Amino acid sequence: MCLLRNIPAYVLALSLIILFYVPVLIVSGFCGNEQFLYVLSRPVFKIMMAITGVRTRVHGLALVDFSRPMVLVCNHLSNLDGPLLYSILPCRPRALIKSETRKIPLIGLVLKLADFVFVDRSNPTRRRAALNEAVEKIKKKHYSFLVFPEGTRSKDGRGRNFKKGGFKMALQAGVPVLPVKISGSHQLLPPGRIVIKPGTVDIELFSPLSMTGLQESELKEWIQNLQHKIY
Repeated sequence: MCLLRNIPAYVLALSLIILFYVPVLIVSGFCGNEQFLYVLSRPVFKIMMAITGVRTRVHGLALVDFSRPMVLVCNHLSNLDGPLLYSILPCRPRALIKSETRKIPLIGLVLKLADFVFVDRSNPTRRRAALNEAVEKIKKKHYSFLVFPEGTRSKDGRGRNFKKGGFKMALQAGVPVLPVKISGSHQLLPPGRIVIKPGTVDIELFSPLSMTGLQESELKEWIQNLQHKIY
C-alpha cells in the first residue's frame, strides 16, 4: 500500500523536474532571482507530502519573528526533514549542505542557484571557508540559515552529539539560534529506504536564543545544555 501511494509522488517529482525545475533554472539563471525557487518549491513539497500521506503538526511558529536573520538548528532523523521544514517555514533559509550534493544532476544546480553553501566535511580548511561564506551571507544578505548540527541523519532514530559549526556561525554573525525539534520522521523514511510510510511528523519551534556575550570557549557547554534541555 505504501508503495502504491509513493508511485504517484515519484511520478510527480519526475514530471516537476522536467516541466518545472528546468524552466525555473533558466529563469533564475538569467534573472539572478533565487527567490523564484523558494516561492514555487514550497507548494511542490506540500503536494508531495499530501500524496504520500505525510502530515505535520507544527508547534511554536507564533513564537518566532522570522523577519530577522538567525541560524535554525534542528535534529536530523530522515530525508523528509528538509522538505518538511521548507514546506512549513514562513522564511526562506539557506542551508549548509554536504559538498557531495553539488554533484547530483540538476539538484546540485538548483541548490547553488538558491544560494546554499556546500561544506566539504573531510577538509578542515574548506569547512572553515564554507562557514565563513555563510557568515558573510548572513551579514551582507541578511539570510537565515538552516543547519543540522548532528552532521548526518540518525541511523536508529536516536540523537547524536551536535557539532559546533552552525553555532560558531551564529556567534560570529551575531544572530540568535532558533532550536527546532522534529519527531516522527524517522519511522516514515529511515536511512536506506525509498518508500515513504504515511504518518504524522511533529515539528516544534522554540524561542530564539541570543548568543550575545557568549565566548567561543563556552560554546561546548552551551550546546550540551541546549541538547539536554530540548532534544
